[in-house]
This record gives sequence, C-alpha cells and structure tokens, in this order.
Amino acid sequence: MIQRIQSLYLAIVVVLSGLSFIFPLAIFECQGFDPTIYGLIPESVSAESTSIPQRTIAWNAIFFPIFIGLLSLVSIFMYKNRMKQVRVVAVAFLLSVIYAGFIFLWIIDSQATALAQQNITVSNIIYGTSSYFPIAQVILLILAQQAIKKDEKLVRSSERLR
Repeated sequence: MIQRIQSLYLAIVVVLSGLSFIFPLAIFECQGFDPTIYGLIPESVSAESTSIPQRTIAWNAIFFPIFIGLLSLVSIFMYKNRMKQVRVVAVAFLLSVIYAGFIFLWIIDSQATALAQQNITVSNIIYGTSSYFPIAQVILLILAQQAIKKDEKLVRSSERLR
C-alpha cells in the first residue's frame, strides 16, 4: 500500500536528504571578506582571495543524509512487512537525531574553529537552510512511524474479526 500517508512522509524525508546537498549548512560572515558559505559540496570560496581556504568538507556529514534518505526510500517499499518497516524508520529516526546534534554541536563549531586557526575572524554565524532539514526529518519520521503503527493496529483488529 504505497499510497498511504506514511509513504508521503518518507518521500519528503528522501527529498530533504537530497536537498541537504544543495543548500548551505552555515554562512560565516568574516570581517573584511564577503560572506562565506560552507555546505556539504566543496567549491572555491572566493576566486580573487587567496587567504580564505578552500571549503572544508565534513565527510561524516555527507554520509548521514545519504543513509537517512536510503533508509527512508527502502522503508517506503516495505509496506508488506510493517513491523520491519517500523524498525527501519526507527533507525532512520535515530540517525536523523544524531545528525541534527552533529550539525549543531560539531560541524559548524569545527568550521568556525578552522577559520579562526587561519587567522580569519568570524563575526557572525548564520545557520543555513540545510541545517534545519534534520529537525524536519525527525518530525516526519515520527509521523511516519505513528501512521505505520496505526495501519498495523487496523490490520490486526480486522484479522480478529475473521
């Protein structure tokens, strides 16, 4: 039953996982330089400035959205085995919570520290759009898990009537 509401929730999680590679994690406003955008995909920060380093990639941060997206995609097609689907969604939920903490507590802080070690003063850190995706994924995964459990309860109650 692919047309259930939990499939929509899980599809949105997959889309958010893909979009996390497009939108920035954080924008570091450096004194004397244009705002520097740090995300998951590497590119040159500024072509004319040689004192700003190339974008550093948090490789651990790349794997989290990939795994969360893959687990959500796989769980969409596990509708025949709802209890296994609940477990897969729970693992995706756990990874999403870890990823959210990982972003706010480690990645953005370590990037600011790396810039400080390069003698670049960061005046302001603005959290990018992509940094809020794990929070939305957590909410959507909770809603998907509740909908899957509701379907399982409905199926079990209909089996008792037979």
